[in-house]
Order: sequence, then C-alpha cells, then structure tokens
Amino acid sequence: GSTMDIFEGKAAGYDSWFDENPLLLESEAEAIRQVIPEFRNGVEIGVGTGIFASRFGIGTGVDPSPDMGSWAERRGIRFVQGEAEALPLENAAYDLALMVTVDCFLTDPEAAFREIHRVLQPGGKFVIAFLDRETELGAQYEQFKMEDPIYCHATFHSAAEITALLERTGFRPEERRQTVYTLVNESQPVKEGNGGGVFAVIRAVALPEGE
Repeated sequence: GSTMDIFEGKAAGYDSWFDENPLLLESEAEAIRQVIPEFRNGVEIGVGTGIFASRFGIGTGVDPSPDMGSWAERRGIRFVQGEAEALPLENAAYDLALMVTVDCFLTDPEAAFREIHRVLQPGGKFVIAFLDRETELGAQYEQFKMEDPIYCHATFHSAAEITALLERTGFRPEERRQTVYTLVNESQPVKEGNGGGVFAVIRAVALPEGE
C-alpha cells in the first residue's frame, strides 16, 4: 500500500495523541522552535493535520492524505496533495522546509530529500525532526512498533543515517536538538546535539547545486 493508505481515516486518532500528551508535544515543538530560522515562505512536507505548520506560521503543507489535508486546511494551511518523493511544487520556491517524523514512512527518503532540495532556494533551510532509533527509547519503538497500526509500517533512522542522507542530497547540517527521554507526559528538557532524546531535530542548509 502507499503512504496514503496507512494514514487515511486515522487523522482524528493521530491528533488525539497530541491532545493526550500536551507536554510531550510542547517539548517537541520547543526543540523545533529553537532551530527554526526567520523565513518568508515555508512548506511542511507530510503536514498531517497541520499541528506543527500552524504553530510555526508555515503557510503551505504537502501530504498524500486528503483526510489529513482537510484538517490542515481547517488550521489555515494551504494544502497540496502529493508525495514527498515527487513534490508538486516549483523549483526554489521556499526558504524553509519542515518535516516532522515523516522520514520513517517514506518509500525513498533520498529521493524525498532531493525533492526538498529542489524546492528550496540555495541557502534555504531544511528542518527535519525524526525518531532516533539509536537512543534508548528508539530501541523500544523498534520493539513495539509491530503492535501499532501506524508505526508497524515505519523504518526508523539514526541521527548518523539522517546526517549521511542530508550530505548526500546537497545539504549541510548546522544545528541539532534533542528531547523526549521518557514517554511520560511531562515537560522534558531540550538539549543540543543528538543521541539521547528519541525526538531528534537537525537543521541543514541547502547548498547551491554542485557544491
């Protein structure tokens, strides 16, 4: 099945996790907020219900799922239906791209990263948040994912793997954050670097072609 099949009809349930774990969501949002640069024209890839895009003032969201997209639209986001590996967006149209825990569902993360590079202006920023499988909690996610209707489809990456992908697709990583050391719904510290918190964030800059 395509990525769309995984999420179709699950939008309401997807948002309810955030409703039940507001302090974890706040910690995740803070980790992203610390690396979000000033921008004029942002896009979130895998916008889902728009929970992060709306928070950071990102105006456009791409997602394969129209069900998710209708929720994003209610949050005031311009929704574009499409897959990360073939973005229906113009070249060099954005100065910020955000992707939050979507890498693990991509059929071809490298193709998706190349597409993000294409739609970013040179010098634009790509902020990627992902579940780092080389952390204590990451190992638990690996273990329990088969019982979860959404995460059973996931392939988690480590910070080293995401870094290698970024460098291969025309990006240079420049900032790192991490949070979520326990799945208890409580406020959790955001620290620099990666490797401890399961919720990892990297900001990378899009290098001009050929650099």
